Amino acid sequence: MMITTKVEDLMTKDVFTVNIEDTIKKADDIMHQEHIKQVPVLESGKLVGVITERKLMEYTLKKLYDADEPFGEAGYNDIVDFEKIMSQSYFKIYPEDSIKKAVEIMAKKKVDYLPVVDWENNLVGLITNHDILMFFHKNFIEGKF
Repeated sequence: MMITTKVEDLMTKDVFTVNIEDTIKKADDIMHQEHIKQVPVLESGKLVGVITERKLMEYTLKKLYDADEPFGEAGYNDIVDFEKIMSQSYFKIYPEDSIKKAVEIMAKKKVDYLPVVDWENNLVGLITNHDILMFFHKNFIEGKF
């Protein structure tokens, strides 16, 4: 069953995103309000990066200890001005790929999410380790494994 189940069957389709021209504060606000750990960054609808909770924490800590710049104002800078906060080396997967492939990538690369894109790099969803765990949980309860 796991081999034939496709990523598109489990992925979250309504993904919270930010645009490359948005502020870092907007990304932070979305993560806090929606209780999520990553926000894909789009430019003209195309996936260009991902801002993670961890990168935001590193950025915030750096700003706390940087005496030359007032804390707080930097959060209103555009994401494009702070490309270091956005992971551009992310792993992605396609909707028609198998869950098995998603698990292999996530385990090998030690990531807990994968952006799901079409062949033109348009974001169509996001699959997380939680989505996959819930899939296994449901199938164990139903006796399918």
